[in-house]
Amino acid sequence: MRVAVGIVKLFPGGGLQRDCVEIARLLRDVGHDVTIFTSSFDDGEFAKDLDIRLLPNGLRTNHARQRRFSDDFGVAQRGHFDLSLGFDKLAELDVLYCADPSILWRVKQTWHLYLRGRYRTLVGLERHSFKQGSSTRVLLQDAHQLEGYKNAWRTEAERITLLPPTIARDRQRPELRRDGTRNRLRQQLALADSDWTWMTIQVQPRTKGLDRSLHALQHYPQARLVIVGLREGEKAARKYARLARRLGVERQIQWLGHREDIPELLSAADVFVHPARYDTTGSVILEAVLNELPVIATEVCGYASHLGPAKAGIILREPFEIDEFIAALRQMQDEITRRSFAQHARSYSQHQKFNLGKAYAADLIISLANGRNASDAVAPVVRGARTSI
Repeated sequence: MRVAVGIVKLFPGGGLQRDCVEIARLLRDVGHDVTIFTSSFDDGEFAKDLDIRLLPNGLRTNHARQRRFSDDFGVAQRGHFDLSLGFDKLAELDVLYCADPSILWRVKQTWHLYLRGRYRTLVGLERHSFKQGSSTRVLLQDAHQLEGYKNAWRTEAERITLLPPTIARDRQRPELRRDGTRNRLRQQLALADSDWTWMTIQVQPRTKGLDRSLHALQHYPQARLVIVGLREGEKAARKYARLARRLGVERQIQWLGHREDIPELLSAADVFVHPARYDTTGSVILEAVLNELPVIATEVCGYASHLGPAKAGIILREPFEIDEFIAALRQMQDEITRRSFAQHARSYSQHQKFNLGKAYAADLIISLANGRNASDAVAPVVRGARTSI
């Protein structure tokens, strides 16, 4: 089977990009010919083992770039592949792996957004996969996300599959907190034993609430904030670096940029902060829980729903209040409280399976390509994934 995969941007660090690469490898490893098409590619070590073809376009805005890429991808894959798989909303898809909330649902809540060309373009792209009568199968990641699409489009239920979470096995390393790795990483980061260390992992600072963490930081001069995924001088971070200077907390912050040693870094932290404005899933929340790091996250994050059953952290209610965030951090100052959250996280993790979601997605894609119903998937990928993901 020849599979054409479309994703507008392919770069290390993004959760959707990691999903794309991991699923492409799963399909390839069971014998399928996979080609990834993208308009922008960071050609380092990230996906060097995969067949990647560039469809560049010089359009300046994200929505115009996505519209052009959709057109270019349609031309490139039409008639040459057995199945088209999108990781962004594109036309002519057999399967859409969707990590975003419904744009139409947002527009319906705030109707004047439709007056903007950006939203009209994005709703148009969304329509291809979600309108009634479309043949596109849709893979979603969170129940809140599913509810939004059902309300917006009335998409047929049989075309939608809700995937279970997936955290790669090599990102589940709780033993690093006890085997000396924590002390070694803290030394590398110049963190004293007395430094109360917050960690955040993100590449979209406004969406993930970095400004909220910076405002909270000024109330805790003894705290240190380690930011993974952003460098201080890069475009996405500059506004927040200025805010940190204005708040007088710049000396409490370390900007680490993109890193792959996530479990090691999580072992060095005392609390994971994720006061996001929206996060479809929030895989970093589960990564923290699986690595026994207490979490503070907003309830709008899909995987924040695990914090309650796991008793592994604190959920911030909506609408967000900075005082509630500051109070939650005050609770996390107590070492006994943090130890209790960590112990509960360990117990919860031992009774859950968080490594099969992408393998399930790959099996579903294979089943669809072979003309079978989704429920008939024989799971060849899942069997291998028990030891490989």
